[in-house]
Amino acid sequence: MKMPKQIKTICPFCRKHTLQKVYESKKRAASALTRGARAKLRVPGHGGKGRFSRPPIGDWKLTGWNTPRRDLRLECSVCKKSHTRKKSFRAKKFELVSAQ
Repeated sequence: MKMPKQIKTICPFCRKHTLQKVYESKKRAASALTRGARAKLRVPGHGGKGRFSRPPIGDWKLTGWNTPRRDLRLECSVCKKSHTRKKSFRAKKFELVSAQ
């Protein structure tokens, strides 16, 4: 999927149509002490989630995605504040191109 590097759209902070720079937000690594990890530390031997250490096989084995989720941000050229455009989407190939 190709998308221009700059688009003209409304800025929610300025409340005007301005030229905005498009960029993909960097994904941060999840914390080592997520909710599930803390639960595992509490009860040794059972994974901390009741009687079983993992959900039934149909839930975790068959629901994999092979495309990363893209999260686009827009930065206003006037106020320099950034916001998300819309809900993120999945795309195997993603490229920002300069508009001609």
